[in-house]
Amino acid sequence: MTHVFRVGTRKSRLALRQTELIIDALRERHPDCEFVVTPIVTQGDRDLNSSLQKIGGKGVFVKEIERELLDGTIDFAAHSLKDVQPVLPESLTLGCFPKRDSPFDCLISAQPFAGIDDLPQGARIGTNSLRRQAQILRLRPDIVIVPIRGNVETRLHKIETERLDGVILAEAGLNRLRPDLGGYHRLSLRDAILPAAGQGAMTVECRADDADTLAMLATIDDDATRAAVHVEREFMTALGGSCTFPIGAYARYESNLLTFDGLVASADGRHCFTRHLTGTAADRLGSQAAESLIAAGALTYLR
Repeated sequence: MTHVFRVGTRKSRLALRQTELIIDALRERHPDCEFVVTPIVTQGDRDLNSSLQKIGGKGVFVKEIERELLDGTIDFAAHSLKDVQPVLPESLTLGCFPKRDSPFDCLISAQPFAGIDDLPQGARIGTNSLRRQAQILRLRPDIVIVPIRGNVETRLHKIETERLDGVILAEAGLNRLRPDLGGYHRLSLRDAILPAAGQGAMTVECRADDADTLAMLATIDDDATRAAVHVEREFMTALGGSCTFPIGAYARYESNLLTFDGLVASADGRHCFTRHLTGTAADRLGSQAAESLIAAGALTYLR
């Protein structure tokens, strides 16, 4: 007998593409299952003008979807992990973390810049992220940050309509959507900007008591991704922030050890606190780094 799973997702092209990737991986391992996609319009999709900080942070992209999960309308939901709040509603859980794509940001521009230092004096750069803004201004205080929101295509179009020298986008989204960049150039910011906690990773949220769904999702879980994003989210949770705050977090395995870099900055880039730690999954690197930054006074700039 075919088991039908109802899958919730946002209606954006990127969200639908990510859902497709997750379903394809599940279908390969569970050919007897059927998956029905249910697109859901969230508050973040309805209000494209207000800043995320004003309308409730990244959580505005998942609250309606979580309500459908709690009501039993859908069985699980596919998310970009960085959109998921550090603390989930009671009775919901994250069932799996498929293998992560690139966690880094990249600059899309009309000119082939070799790096941040190559941007012209007073360059206009589009981003709605305080994390990206803080780190760019830390390197180049002369740069003018222009707040922009919208899907990938909308933000690319704003290079022309807003007279921007470039926009900053998540590399994973470009890898998954493969948009036509036309004559624009793509520059990885791997060595310039620390990513958001969970950036580049997808996750699947479901009810914590749904044993069948959890067992199925476990078959596409990636241990290394799970361990790394757990450290990053632990760091963010300990700071009491979300990815709308100027917080950077990046964990990865190097020589069989977890390496973690954490950052808290002021939005203007003038103040920056960083920590670099190496250890094992049992060492609570995220909490250690957060406690160290809190002791150094970093919370002043999150408030």
